[in-house]
Amino acid sequence: MRMIISGRHLDITEAIRDYSEKKVGRLKKYFDNIMEIDVTLSVEHLKEGPEHIADVLIFANGTKIKAVSRDKNLYAAIDEVVDVLENQVTKYKEKLRDNRHKHNKAFVIKNSKDLKSDHDKDIRKVISTKLTSTKPMDVEEAILQMEALEAEFYPFMNHETEQMNLVYKRKDGDYGHVEPDWTK
Repeated sequence: MRMIISGRHLDITEAIRDYSEKKVGRLKKYFDNIMEIDVTLSVEHLKEGPEHIADVLIFANGTKIKAVSRDKNLYAAIDEVVDVLENQVTKYKEKLRDNRHKHNKAFVIKNSKDLKSDHDKDIRKVISTKLTSTKPMDVEEAILQMEALEAEFYPFMNHETEQMNLVYKRKDGDYGHVEPDWTK
């Protein structure tokens, strides 16, 4: 898991960085497939005084989860955004678990040709749906995402060509890359 902590109109001290890493790092225990966490800490100067903003974006399992919190105290804003994210991540994990049970059902389909014959054959199909985020990335990053998800293939948006691409693991252990050819 990669964590990027940056500041906007705010210097990130070592104490702030350590506190953010400790608090936001707790999210790892809720969900194993977190690839990257972007934490942006900023401050706005208002008439009532400074207002601190903690903005966190999680890239996990092909989806993005975002939360923003505002408070007069920076540490309180970080605590609040982590609480919100804990709820969102657990809800997302439950949704994945429920969808996995719902979509992985086998359906029996009878072919009309087989119905006319003496022996009916049941054709079983496993129907599964998976949504993925099309975050622009390069081939190497897509391979890392595929390995982290322990998948056989991974579709992604190539940031150079802005086209949908696919990387896959070959039988010999190497990787393959499929890119559309629009010249024909």
